[in-house]
Amino acid sequence: MGLGSAQATPPGRNGVIAFERYHYSDDPLWAEIWVVNPDGTGERRVSHAPRGLLDRAPDWSPDGSRIVFRRCSSDYDTCSIWSVGANGSGEKRLTPSCGRGARPGTASCPWDDSPAYSPDGRQIAFVRDADPKGSGLMVADSGLRHTRRVFSFGSRAGTPGIAGPAWSPDGKRLAFVVHNDNGRRFKPVNGLAVFVVHVDGAGLHRVTPWKLRAGGGPEGLDWSPDGSRILFRSQPSEIDSGGNIYTVLVNGRGLRQLTHFDESATDPGALRVGSYSPDGGSILFATYRGAYEAPPDNNLPDLFVMSADGTDMRPITRSKEWDGDPDWGPG
Repeated sequence: MGLGSAQATPPGRNGVIAFERYHYSDDPLWAEIWVVNPDGTGERRVSHAPRGLLDRAPDWSPDGSRIVFRRCSSDYDTCSIWSVGANGSGEKRLTPSCGRGARPGTASCPWDDSPAYSPDGRQIAFVRDADPKGSGLMVADSGLRHTRRVFSFGSRAGTPGIAGPAWSPDGKRLAFVVHNDNGRRFKPVNGLAVFVVHVDGAGLHRVTPWKLRAGGGPEGLDWSPDGSRILFRSQPSEIDSGGNIYTVLVNGRGLRQLTHFDESATDPGALRVGSYSPDGGSILFATYRGAYEAPPDNNLPDLFVMSADGTDMRPITRSKEWDGDPDWGPG
């Protein structure tokens, strides 16, 4: 199954931030979508997951009226795409409902993940696992109808996985993460890299070197609002942990490391990339380094913001819960 999701950040004024918050109890795991102002005020819940389900990886519609997100079981056996109004109303499932007795991950019960609105709000890019076609990068209308497959490595055993599609601000390309963790047929084994493809499926190319292990984690990627750079994090080990935040030009040049955290962290809460601010001046992310409940006593991340050059890092949330996967909405 895919690693997760990503956003597209159209240029504009800075608005409210959406993020996921775990009710941090291990039985059952339970997460919902919340919003907060950039100064840390006005926290409120907007999605309403039943206990034991995980609402994660929110993405704002370009007009700020709705948030699309994924809802998964705590074991990730099932994942579906939902949307909700910015005020918490009108929550609805977009992935087709499964028939009685249908096996998850099949054509009659697809496993949908990584939703991201197109810059005009008319389409959603996402990842679908549905046998017998396997994992594919998909595009549909905003109601998740009229689905078409943009790209896939095919359905043979051991093909690479796809995660985290993110639209370019002009709506013509999609960046996504490729992970070679399904076997030994594709090299490098367990490699992670960012690729870009045109929305019509043409022009596939790799943007980051395999050795950097770029794009790890469930939050995926984001484009700068001017379309020049792609935001991602590294994942130095095969477990989803550690890492630093980078940007790179779309042609693969101009790699910049923005944070310089100790990459020996072994907990998946160590770092989560979020998105650019709509005005392009800031980057949103989550980490437990400097969080309200920081190690060694805890490993629960808070939301942070920094300037787009990696300076002036400061917290937004100071929560006793697990806050992650933030997306900066339009103003």
